[in-house]
Amino acid sequence: MYTQAYSPEQSAFGKLENGRDVLILYVKEFSQQVQAVNQSGLSIYTYHWFSTELKDAYVLQVTWENEIHIAIRFNSQHFGLIDQLLQPKDVILTTTPISLLMEKAQTNQYNFIEFNDVLTFSNLSFAAPDSDYQS
Repeated sequence: MYTQAYSPEQSAFGKLENGRDVLILYVKEFSQQVQAVNQSGLSIYTYHWFSTELKDAYVLQVTWENEIHIAIRFNSQHFGLIDQLLQPKDVILTTTPISLLMEKAQTNQYNFIEFNDVLTFSNLSFAAPDSDYQS
């Protein structure tokens, strides 16, 4: 299978209002997919983990019912993020830099981050890849 995968440029950890731990990933290349999923109202998705041909990175591919998909590549410098996903965790995918979201929160003296155009995933976890990803 060939698919275009993009790596997170920024990441952060936090807690949701319900107290659950969350991993926040900023991947700017998914703007169109995030908007398409949000406009379609789809919430059912499947996800699979793949390893690259050289086995030097892992790819998380998420597909919705309407065949919209994203692929996030976790290179060796991102393996700490995968460690966080060994236990199921909520994930927020944003197309706005986390640094800008934090700056806005600080400017407005908020103790929370306001998100626009995000995708959220509940109980996402890393699983040993079941097949190879070809780059």
